[in-house]
Amino acid sequence: MSVSSSAANMPLPPLGFDYNVIPLGYYQQVLETGSPIRKAWHLQKFERVIECLPKMSGQSILDIGCFAGTFLSLLPQKTFKTQLGVDILEKQIDYANERFGTSYRSFRYIPSVSELGQIHQTFDCITLIEVIEHLTEAEICELFRQIDKRLNTGGTLVLSTPNYLSLWPLLEIAVNRLSDVSYAEQHVTKFSYPTCVSKLKRISETLASDFELMGRTTTHFLSPFLAALSFSGAMRLSRLIPFKTWKNPLGSLILLSFRKTAGVQAEPDLVPFPGVERNRRLAA
Repeated sequence: MSVSSSAANMPLPPLGFDYNVIPLGYYQQVLETGSPIRKAWHLQKFERVIECLPKMSGQSILDIGCFAGTFLSLLPQKTFKTQLGVDILEKQIDYANERFGTSYRSFRYIPSVSELGQIHQTFDCITLIEVIEHLTEAEICELFRQIDKRLNTGGTLVLSTPNYLSLWPLLEIAVNRLSDVSYAEQHVTKFSYPTCVSKLKRISETLASDFELMGRTTTHFLSPFLAALSFSGAMRLSRLIPFKTWKNPLGSLILLSFRKTAGVQAEPDLVPFPGVERNRRLAA
């Protein structure tokens, strides 16, 4: 997935990685025309996040670091009647609105985390799919402070991040050498399954005080790689074991879900998002 917004400015990795070099709609292209392993990897990731979200109808969701909008495109309107994705990459946001924008789903470019303050509506769910590893600890702290203001009390926060106590470091080396997208300059803060929650709570007092851990597990242990033999078989295997019963600490991705129990909350502004209103006019 792509990187999210940061503290006062967007994250600038130590080597100055330019996220604009990532091809337009890159991960959507992977799902449509990529190798079976890469397709399975991203689809399984999105399905695992969806599995962590509440199933009730009429919810609202904010996807931070949405890139080209693929994840939100998988969510049904009945379950999530309001969907907003935000990212720092303006061209990817334009792609997302053109490809996946609807009367209930829109995407917004935000040049910095402070721009989250311009989103005056609160949400029932917020997702961070492989975002926090792109940020410094100070940026992660600020991001959770902003999330606290935009997630309804009782709402769900789901995040994923690479597990550095797994095969991930080897996979990262392979991707850096063989793929057209390198993580060498992108991953700033690294997490491992045994210490990920304690590390996040140390970084963010907001997370420690206002959120309750509801689920901690890993995913992407073997099933994505079996797609080399059978894509459908790999997907069936991934769907066979429910999220809450999977306790293997060695999967390549950490998956965490939290419930907001306390904290600040902005007054909701129910004015439609500009992107939603634009799409309504286009539909008319």
